[in-house]
Amino acid sequence: MSKVSAQHQGIADFLYEQAPALARAAASQLSTRLLGLTEAELLEDLQSHCQPLADALLMNSMSLLEAHLEYARHVPAATPKRDEQLRQELNVLRQVVSQRLTITDYHLTLPYFYAGLALLSKPPTPLPTDTVSALIDGAPLVDIARQYLARLLAGQRTEALMGIRQAMREGAHVRAIYLYVFQPVQREVGRLWHQSQINVAQEHYCTAATELAIATLHAHLMATPRNGRRLVAATLSGDLHVMPLRIVSDFLESDGWDAYFLGANTPAASVWQAVLAHRAELLVIGASMSHHVARVRELLAERPAACATTRVMVGGAPFNADTSLWQVVGADGWAPDAMQAIEEAKRMFSGKKVSALA
Repeated sequence: MSKVSAQHQGIADFLYEQAPALARAAASQLSTRLLGLTEAELLEDLQSHCQPLADALLMNSMSLLEAHLEYARHVPAATPKRDEQLRQELNVLRQVVSQRLTITDYHLTLPYFYAGLALLSKPPTPLPTDTVSALIDGAPLVDIARQYLARLLAGQRTEALMGIRQAMREGAHVRAIYLYVFQPVQREVGRLWHQSQINVAQEHYCTAATELAIATLHAHLMATPRNGRRLVAATLSGDLHVMPLRIVSDFLESDGWDAYFLGANTPAASVWQAVLAHRAELLVIGASMSHHVARVRELLAERPAACATTRVMVGGAPFNADTSLWQVVGADGWAPDAMQAIEEAKRMFSGKKVSALA
């Protein structure tokens, strides 16, 4: 496990704590009129850059800041001047930080600022949610997925769930429903929201309905013979984005694991308590944003001695952005999606005997 230096930790703590003050100081040096932003928008933008910068320093991962900036380039209603807005914001933040850190500390931050500015000098990378529908012609179960989405957008949750049940009666496997209906529909919902074609209430409705649909399919996973292994899955305090982790947990359960899914926003102490209580051999932790990664690192650093043999798999957008990040936080493995989580679990436990049940 890579150790974070006390110097990097101190700079990151400073950025976390001083983000509002740094944003105000930077905003005073910029013209909202020239940038085409309101004062509130400018302050929100500037403050939003501080946390990913701190995360990047804390994890020694420029990719975390770059991923944040790439996403910031594609916010809904972004103007053609968006890259110039971000460049000016980053440059002024750099100047403000230079006035508040020691020369040595400031020099440690410079490579991260330069990496962000270099990214903004290149053409934006289109996000999957920007232009291309996730419901592609010819994809497996695409007609079922389109019907399911249409019913959700019409506020017809019951009818949408009936369509899923009908698809399963006609032979669709539960994993196929997850992979080719739920996942692409959620990506399409994100794309539609990103393009302002649906509002936040509709996005929340679709997500809640899909969470309910997933819950109704859970019993079908238990038809698989059990392999005698147990896992605990959770996201940590402050991380509410839990559906991808739920899918990973369910897929591992469909592969024979007994899964204890704790859900979102779980305190670290409760995670280890659950591992002990359920005698779990595997802990699966999801992190949806860069600032959740530090909590994962802290969780693993505080592992109780009684959980020393528990393997840990991590996943989520920050780990996909930097594929070496799982090693930095001290995990035993990483998977970018649910299907690969099954393969990673098999790799992690190949040749390892199943623990005797108490």
